[in-house]
Amino acid sequence: MANKYSWPEKPALLGTSVKRLDGPDKVTGRAKYTYDINRPGMLYGKMVRSPLPHARVVSIDLSAAEKAPGVKAVLAHVAVGAQVMYQGDPVAAVAADTEERALDAARMIRVRYEALPHFANVEQAMATDAPAVFPGGNTRQGATEETGDLVAGFAKAAHIVEATYATHVITHVCLETHGCVCEWDGDKLTAWISTQAVIQSAQQFAQALGIPQANVHTIMQYMGGGFGSKFGPDSQGIICAKLAKLAKAPVKLMLDRKEEHLDTGNRPSATAHIRAGITADGMLTAFDGQSWGTGGAGATSGFPLPYIYNFPTRKRTHKDVYINAGQQRAMRAPGHPQGCFLTEILMDELADTIKMDPVAFRVKNLPPAAPNAMWAEYFARGAKAFGWDKRHATGDPTPGPIKTGMGVSAHRWGGAGQGSQAHVDIMSDGGIVVKCGTQDIGTGTRTIVGMVAAETFGLPLSAIKVEIGDSLLPFSGGSGGSTTAASAMPAIRVTSVDALEALFAKVAPALGTAPENLVAEGGRIFIKGTPAKGLSWKDACKLIGTEPISVNGKWAQGLSGSGTSGVQFAEASVDIETGIVRVTRILAIQDCGLIVDKLTAESQAYGGVIAAINFALFEDRILDRVTGQMVNPNMEMYLLAGMSDVPKIDIMLNNMPERGVIGIGEPPTVSTASAIANAVRNATGATIRSLPLHPHKVLAALEQEKAGGTN
Repeated sequence: MANKYSWPEKPALLGTSVKRLDGPDKVTGRAKYTYDINRPGMLYGKMVRSPLPHARVVSIDLSAAEKAPGVKAVLAHVAVGAQVMYQGDPVAAVAADTEERALDAARMIRVRYEALPHFANVEQAMATDAPAVFPGGNTRQGATEETGDLVAGFAKAAHIVEATYATHVITHVCLETHGCVCEWDGDKLTAWISTQAVIQSAQQFAQALGIPQANVHTIMQYMGGGFGSKFGPDSQGIICAKLAKLAKAPVKLMLDRKEEHLDTGNRPSATAHIRAGITADGMLTAFDGQSWGTGGAGATSGFPLPYIYNFPTRKRTHKDVYINAGQQRAMRAPGHPQGCFLTEILMDELADTIKMDPVAFRVKNLPPAAPNAMWAEYFARGAKAFGWDKRHATGDPTPGPIKTGMGVSAHRWGGAGQGSQAHVDIMSDGGIVVKCGTQDIGTGTRTIVGMVAAETFGLPLSAIKVEIGDSLLPFSGGSGGSTTAASAMPAIRVTSVDALEALFAKVAPALGTAPENLVAEGGRIFIKGTPAKGLSWKDACKLIGTEPISVNGKWAQGLSGSGTSGVQFAEASVDIETGIVRVTRILAIQDCGLIVDKLTAESQAYGGVIAAINFALFEDRILDRVTGQMVNPNMEMYLLAGMSDVPKIDIMLNNMPERGVIGIGEPPTVSTASAIANAVRNATGATIRSLPLHPHKVLAALEQEKAGGTN
């Protein structure tokens, strides 16, 4: 890559705090989410779902629904004889002229089921006498990972800790539920869809409907959360398109909250029975873990284990366990919160075994430092900023029921990017349009696209018109894996530089110089070193002529990087009489390559930490062990943090422009839960080895500690 594309050494905009371009539209209600799209003559779609966790469909009678008032289309989604594998599995659907009539008609669809054996939890599925519910078996054995001589590793250990650690299943709980509005014009489909992947959604519509991708147009300007669960149209999107085709009218099909919990993905559970060895001076020697988890009906449950720390000899075996529940989907740093928790709780137990400070113990067992592995520096910096020297030994000796403690944890992530394309137009009146088929899923992508272009052209952000969120725009990938910024920003930079050079070629003759002698800064184009010899941006653009400058460009190597590291410290108070945990402080240290917009980068970290507080203290998908049905598929009993539950959160970003742009949407959410759990352990002296940290679990751990300890 030529140096001309390199990020500026002294940027005017990049790295500053810039308010989001779409902020005013969102707070005034001008922003149109999928829920807000209403088309002329639009109908409303509703789905019929299995109430049973496992059954065979014996019959589907659509006749009453077809005759119901206002109904324009009815369809069966599955064939008679098919098996439904979880509560919420789609069976049929209807479209009517009002939402109420659609609901009434959906109730008129008569489906007869033959109930079949089911599993509501991993214990049932793993039982030796469990019936074969899933083809090929109820579990799937994964590969065994092994490094070094495990027997020799344990022989070197002065102490061994052996225990079982676990995390639970949570759902994505997107504020805007999944769904879309579909409208046909002959054999061409337009879909306004709540998605993290506008172009890939068009591809999936085309494949599922058997039509050319060129006939599908998907649009997503604003989205109310996805967190990894919205990468395609899913069953509801395909059903919506089919209903619209049958009815010859636009159809809106948005899921309700119960459907959102049951059938739009979840974070898999993770359990590991671990045996780990340590020397008397605090060096890890061996790790032996047997892990399992469920991603639902036939889905995987992978997570990294052990996490980050250097066990010279280690072995890990894993198996996926299938239960009759909705399938997992990627959820903000897939697998990492689980693997981090399982390892980091163990690390605190090991440190206590030899009465060593948990920070010093972790630093002693880190892998080699690198630009993307700077935990040692972050541990030191964070300990000083957080006041770690005031941390007491495990078990707060303060009298009274309120005990306070501190915990720490570390994490990693990738954040690389590639493959995006972009288009830039410069008009003769000075206007600039930047186009890219990426999407803003609430992270501020629209703003940073504009910032990169504005930085390149030496203009204020207000001078840039940004067009994203449309499948007809230049290709860009889905917003997942924290890849969006690292994919799209290099493409925007390359295309903007090329467009600026084309403008320089138009302007140079008028200034009596060569194009390579020109620079664009402060709203002017002038000769390097001679600011007076130049033109205002608008006057320069008048030289373009009637045909605008139009440039296509794509991602280039060297403008982005990969790999992030971070450390978090938590302080929590525990009422040992009620078991209630309150997080009082969080410090999150995160590296992120080149910071494009400091404000949105910090916002990503805040959001990730708050999401992880939910994971640690509140959220829990609960399935009835007998019926297999979810007992809290709502916003009343599926708990989330309120404003009073959010503690003081301090964010320390490590700007590393030499590494290029690296995504940080996911890493800040990884280590919060384990830091909180370790703070609870430090406060109470009782080890809680599983999430969530609900009061009854805290009280049970305290009772067990009184009875002789949890080891």
